[in-house]
Amino acid sequence: MKNAQIRLYIFSLVVTLFFSICFTSADFLTIPVIAVKDYLIIGAQWMVVTIALYFVSLLLAADKYIFAITFPALAFISALLAWFRLTMNATLTPMILDAALENDFRTSGDMVSPGLLFFVAGTLSLSLALVYYRYRHITIRRSFYPACIGIVFLFAITRINSFKRPISERIPFTLYYTFMKYREEKQVISEKRIDLTEGIHCGDEDVTVVFVLGESLRPDHLGLNGYERNTTPLLSEEDIISFPYIYTEQTYTNRSLPHLLTRADSADFSRAYTEKSFVSMFKACDFYTVWLANQEAADTYVYFMNECDSLFHINIEKSSYVFDKWVDGDLFPLFDNALKVNRNKKLILLHTIGSHWWYNSHFTDEFACFQPLVKSKVISSCTKEEMINSYDNTVLYTDYFLHGLIDRLKDKNAILIYQSDHGEALGEEGVWLHAAETPYTHRAACMVWMSPVYKENHFKFYERAKDNSQKRFRTDYLFHSILDAAGIGSEYLDESLSIFR
Repeated sequence: MKNAQIRLYIFSLVVTLFFSICFTSADFLTIPVIAVKDYLIIGAQWMVVTIALYFVSLLLAADKYIFAITFPALAFISALLAWFRLTMNATLTPMILDAALENDFRTSGDMVSPGLLFFVAGTLSLSLALVYYRYRHITIRRSFYPACIGIVFLFAITRINSFKRPISERIPFTLYYTFMKYREEKQVISEKRIDLTEGIHCGDEDVTVVFVLGESLRPDHLGLNGYERNTTPLLSEEDIISFPYIYTEQTYTNRSLPHLLTRADSADFSRAYTEKSFVSMFKACDFYTVWLANQEAADTYVYFMNECDSLFHINIEKSSYVFDKWVDGDLFPLFDNALKVNRNKKLILLHTIGSHWWYNSHFTDEFACFQPLVKSKVISSCTKEEMINSYDNTVLYTDYFLHGLIDRLKDKNAILIYQSDHGEALGEEGVWLHAAETPYTHRAACMVWMSPVYKENHFKFYERAKDNSQKRFRTDYLFHSILDAAGIGSEYLDESLSIFR
């Protein structure tokens, strides 16, 4: 009996190595690294995932019947995920899962290639061989003990915060965590929230309001704000009103967006999770509302996305563990389609990827003006010069993107408001990126542009915005300002918080 259990433990190790090498490794092969320590860090992450995978293998292999049913199925799905990760740099996300379950996923015959068939058939054959070996050559009477070991240690390792994230984003664990995230988002969407539309006053003006949710853009790296580099050559030629002193309470997207879109403020943040956003108020005034997303949803703000009449995603296969090109210019076709919708009043929200880390993914090669660029995902292996160069290139690309939106709006009665969700630390006091408490992560870029027609109709708004541009605001301003800009009146609108008053 003891020998049989030892064979089971060894067999589980073989299964783990097969799975980790054939499938899980696909998530690590494209990570940008340059130094020996980078490889050691990535290797340590791979080891953590492999250890967790060992306990999964032990749990499944404890019973030969369970193993015979579950392992080939898991290997088949993981083979598909690994193949598309290697060939298309695509990962499983809730957006892909949603599209697949709604029978709307962009599948076609050209996705099935001889290489895919060969890889799936080969790995599936090996998994069936392992099933056969387990069934015929390992006989144990008490599978309870190895199964308990698998459950207990798997539970323990996935409760360690520093381990959970790298585990949850890797094959095969991404299957479980993506499904759970998808389920949580659906639950949030179905929640009942306080409606603020009672007694609303709707203007009769036909207007297009465009709100661009920026990402990680700090105002002091904009050329139009006096930055030493001309990172905004196109916007500097437009009549942009920049607000360089906007303070954001939250320093990462999942907490910042609910604050931006609702009546939440520093005195009562709970409104972000109990009330509807300004989107519902636009809808009540017969605006066509559409959300164009270049970031995956999160349970903290997916509710607001689904308040819109229409919701469109691009780059649904992207995640923070993907390192190829992922740019906001991909939103242009969706934006063009939104403008063509036969409705007189429109609210178009664009959630951009902006200046999110990994910076090199978020600008095209023609915008790689500041050199040298970062070469490793491990920040400690990058120089400060490389980090700032790559970041500034994302700002340069944002300049191009916003200018492209403005060009499409010049002949319309339109206003565009850009607000970054938070700032970014660029090495000050040794801190990088965001989600940290630094002055730079709390400063978020903000810009306003008005079309000639809108400016003529609302010249006082234009003048007041220019007068207010050097004042200090919190992001609380947005809810009140965007309603004000659209001519929507409400008892919940505080004109003293509007940048147009």
